[in-house]
Amino acid sequence: MSFLYDALSSSWNLLNQSAVYMLFGLLISGLLKEYLSPTYVANHLGSGRFSSVFKASLLGIPIPLCSCGVLPAAATLKKQGANNGAVTAFLISTPESGIDSISITWALLDPIMTIARPVSAFISAAVAGIAENLFFFFRPGCFVKPEGAKQGAGKELLLLRL
Repeated sequence: MSFLYDALSSSWNLLNQSAVYMLFGLLISGLLKEYLSPTYVANHLGSGRFSSVFKASLLGIPIPLCSCGVLPAAATLKKQGANNGAVTAFLISTPESGIDSISITWALLDPIMTIARPVSAFISAAVAGIAENLFFFFRPGCFVKPEGAKQGAGKELLLLRL
C-alpha cells in the first residue's frame, strides 16, 4: 500500500511541476492553430518527404518549448495535416534549441557553441524526420490531408490509396 501511495504522490508532484510548461505548450498550440491554417500546414508540412521535414525543423528551432510543452504543439500540427516526419522533426528541434536556450548558451559558452547548438538541432531533427518518412512512408494512415487542402498537395496520398 505504501508503494501505491508513493507512486501516486510522485506522479502528482511531477504533474504539478510540469503543469506550467504544459500550459505554455497549450498556449503555443493555440497560437499555431490560430495563425497557421490547416491548408497552410497541409501544403507546407504535409506534402513531400524532405521539404516538409526541413520546414518543420526550422519552425521548431526558435519556439521556446521544453520537451513536455512541445507535445500539444506537435499534436496541433499533426491534426492540421503535418506528416509524421515533419512532426518528428518538430518534436526534436523545438526542445533542443529555443530562443531562451540559445541566449543562455551565448551567456555561458562561446559564440561557436551558440551557432553549433541550433545547427545541430536542425541536423538531428532533419535526419530523424527524413528517416521517419523514408522507413514508414507507405504505412496506411501515415499522411492525413485535412479538408480544404489544395488539390496538388499530398501526392503521397495517391500512393497510399493504390
